Amino acid sequence: MTAAVIGLYGFAGARDAAAMATIGVPEPLRGLPGYSLEALEGPIKIGIQPGHWRIDELPDEQARLRTSTGAAFGSLRELDLNLAVSRILVDRLNAEGYAAELVPAAVPAGYRADLFVSVHADRADRPDRRGWKLSPPWRPSAESRRLAEAMAEAFRASGLPEDQGGVTANMRGYFGFSWWRFSNALSPYTPAVLVEMGFLGNPEDRARMRDNPAFYAGILLEGVRSFLEESDRDDLDALVPVLYRGVSAGPGGAAGRASPSFGSAVLERYPPGRYLNPVDSSEGGWFEVFSRPLRRGVWVHESELDGE
Repeated sequence: MTAAVIGLYGFAGARDAAAMATIGVPEPLRGLPGYSLEALEGPIKIGIQPGHWRIDELPDEQARLRTSTGAAFGSLRELDLNLAVSRILVDRLNAEGYAAELVPAAVPAGYRADLFVSVHADRADRPDRRGWKLSPPWRPSAESRRLAEAMAEAFRASGLPEDQGGVTANMRGYFGFSWWRFSNALSPYTPAVLVEMGFLGNPEDRARMRDNPAFYAGILLEGVRSFLEESDRDDLDALVPVLYRGVSAGPGGAAGRASPSFGSAVLERYPPGRYLNPVDSSEGGWFEVFSRPLRRGVWVHESELDGE
């Protein structure tokens, strides 16, 4: 059973892709329209974005998002937490010789960097939830995936709880990542991750984020260091997003699961022939597809997909 990697126009759902690859072993593609793929030179460039910072400056194509000012708990704003952590992180990165900078909500069109981290804190209306979570964009490049793994390891090493299963479609499809939708977004060749440090509505998370932003900056710094230790600027193929052709549920239908495991909960069922858009993959023949009703990704196994 095969599927195609989207070649020229860079989003799942196109059915006339020219470049073919075995499903799960996609070939990296170059030449996405409007984006040149060249190795960066000079000091390691790092973009750190305090979530919602200068949101009112978004361009007209993102005008509806200008009111997205972030979570709040009383007078405590998410933006203030994001800024405090990001400023400490940028100072520490520059002190280590990197070229780090704060990037506003209005990402410069086609922004290229060796890595990009968008720093956020989560909702204030869920006191029962706590912990961090993070994700790369939909259809991540190998380097975006590796950046997310490095950051996750740094958070796990910190001892903080993880909000497992909490990653949302808004995180994966964050407008700053969405080069396939907006001009003011990262280059597809910039490894990126969005981090939610914790919940403003949880007393423990809130107090820690408010009182100790340096702690979170330290976690992020460790993640950046770990990622850069294994980085190779000349490995251009690793920067290219993996973009799949749509697939269909097989004769017996397919199940959309909470995680890439047959033991995980079934969240949706698809009838035979149902068209599905893969947006990511995992070992063992698993593919993540976007569920509009659930507003999240769910996982289907290749054994339940139609062969070609």
